Amino acid sequence: APKLQISIRTLKNYHDMVLNTLEYSNLTNGPLEGINNKIKLIKRVSFGYRNFTNLRNRIILCTRLFSSNPKKEIKQLKAA
Repeated sequence: APKLQISIRTLKNYHDMVLNTLEYSNLTNGPLEGINNKIKLIKRVSFGYRNFTNLRNRIILCTRLFSSNPKKEIKQLKAA
């Protein structure tokens, strides 16, 4: 049963990480993986960009990483 011993040793080595995964199951890197996938898709579909700035701008535009116009809070005046 050497494979079983290897599995048990692996679980012992990663015991803390496994417990963290079970305790914080609501945390995931899924959104980040989605952004990475979009970037790879942009690179694959395009036939090359003239420079890095153009590629960067396309990534920001397609993934909406940054908002160009941050929403400002508007305070309403109370009517008397």
